[in-house]
Amino acid sequence: MPKKSLVALAFASVSLLVAAAPDARADGVGDTALPTAAPPRDAKTEVPIVAYTYAATGAPAGTYGAYLYGTGLGASKQNATGGGGVTAWGAPIDRLTLVADAPRDVYLLGHFAPSFAAIVRLLGRANEGWSLGALAKYKVEGFGTDPGGDLESELEGGLLLSYGERRGFHFDLNAITGFGLTEEGEVDTEGRLRLGYDVASMVRVGIDGQGRYRLAGSKALPNGALWDFAAGPQIVVGTGHFFGALTGGPATMGITSSGVVGWTLVASLGGAI
Repeated sequence: MPKKSLVALAFASVSLLVAAAPDARADGVGDTALPTAAPPRDAKTEVPIVAYTYAATGAPAGTYGAYLYGTGLGASKQNATGGGGVTAWGAPIDRLTLVADAPRDVYLLGHFAPSFAAIVRLLGRANEGWSLGALAKYKVEGFGTDPGGDLESELEGGLLLSYGERRGFHFDLNAITGFGLTEEGEVDTEGRLRLGYDVASMVRVGIDGQGRYRLAGSKALPNGALWDFAAGPQIVVGTGHFFGALTGGPATMGITSSGVVGWTLVASLGGAI
């Protein structure tokens, strides 16, 4: 057989084999593309609350964490006070985060004031745009202790709105109403706001604060007014399983004199698994 005929026959055979072979890309077999790597662990994005404001996203499902914190409050016409405690959280299932706080509260002049909260994410996902959540919370000594020394308690409920981007801008807004479980019938409403921007992979800077207004009840707030606040700049540093945060600024929350503005500081250190 001539050489040209042999070459033509070989070429035709190879073409038939290639045409008959299954397309590996159809079922993914033989696909050499590498799978998308999961984003690295970053504990500072998983904390449901650092100082004042809650994140509507809560924590990722199956994650647990805790942090220790110290607080300080100083103002004219009163002694400086300090407090601190531990906050722990866990997300046993997706969209539900449980938070327990056990502080010696600087705003309640050293009283033990534990609280328990549940965050339910209604819409959205963490660090992927907008999220909407709901908060239910029970805390002891919500409005201090009465002259007889009996413990007071409070139920709170509210809506949480958040926006987040990985390595970008972060926004949290809370609207919360609290009802005192006493015969005085205290009711107050709170607005909480946190803004942050990741200036580096390990560092987020922004502000965090809250304002409170008494809607009903016979008791005034500690400063004798119907409203108070605490707010200031915040820096959060973290990578992997660990993070730390520092928040400080002007405050009237916890001030016992009318017309006086003091200063407050919250320092936190913890991690998540």
